[in-house]
Amino acid sequence: MSAHRRPSRGLADLRTLTGRSDTQIPAHKAYLRISFLELERARRMQEIRTARSRFDIIEGRFREIDAEIAGILGGLNGSSPPARPVEKPRKSAVGLHPTKRSFQFSY
Repeated sequence: MSAHRRPSRGLADLRTLTGRSDTQIPAHKAYLRISFLELERARRMQEIRTARSRFDIIEGRFREIDAEIAGILGGLNGSSPPARPVEKPRKSAVGLHPTKRSFQFSY
């Protein structure tokens, strides 16, 4: 009998499931993914409800503003003061008269 020894196997020779690719997702992962998507949908629906509520509040304020403007304009009845032309602003006196001394720093 010949004494042929098998080469010792190392860590690289161990068979693992690493390179194996399954096309089917395990059931527990699929249900977990579905639950995550349902939670995201619930959060987005809450965002929509909040945005609609804020939009309704803003629209209500616009209606109040329009009613107030209409009330003010209705109360005037043409009794507003006549418009005056805009006057040219006067020039400031600062910087018109030159100073006798030059500007100095003192420390």
